[in-house]
Amino acid sequence: MIRNTPTSWGFVSRNLHWLIAAMIAVQVPLGFWMNAVYDELIATKSYDFSQLLLISRVHHTNGFLILILATLRLTWRASNPTPALPPGLAAYQRVLARLTHVFLYALLFAFPLSGWATLSAYEGEFPIFFFGWEDVPRIVPQAVDGSHAPYEFYAEIHETCWRIGAVVLGLHVMGALWHHVVAKDNVLRRMWRGSKTAPLYAATPR
Repeated sequence: MIRNTPTSWGFVSRNLHWLIAAMIAVQVPLGFWMNAVYDELIATKSYDFSQLLLISRVHHTNGFLILILATLRLTWRASNPTPALPPGLAAYQRVLARLTHVFLYALLFAFPLSGWATLSAYEGEFPIFFFGWEDVPRIVPQAVDGSHAPYEFYAEIHETCWRIGAVVLGLHVMGALWHHVVAKDNVLRRMWRGSKTAPLYAATPR
């Protein structure tokens, strides 16, 4: 089943979901590693940037891929039905579920775009990578005359994104586990492997 149905996520939605999740699981620690390597270079006054450039290439490329996949996922979702939530959920649970998804989608765009803006505003000549391409266009003006303000502004947004994202993602994971362990419905299972069994509740159309 390629497309979604009112009761189950299709092949495309499921695979985009897990692929993006795996890429984010790599991207966040990679970003911390990149910053640690940069700080060490500054502290030791080293001019060997080979490791930093390699890590940056992977981090930048992965971020652009997440942005591309998030765009594809949102486009696909807009053209497909959204499987219904279980009818027994309380009103606040439905609101929380919807808000969590809205924030997750917003962060999938804000996180890579703020990183791109941070790199664009950086006053130095550090490259912006996408695979072998080392001259990705800037999306905001580069800082001039030694001004760090634009770079620091976007860097703060980028850092805030992962902090908020950690909370929202935690809520999302806990909600999925609650459905699977406590409510014992098929909310998690239908995202993991689709609807191979009859639904545990009557779905309603989008």
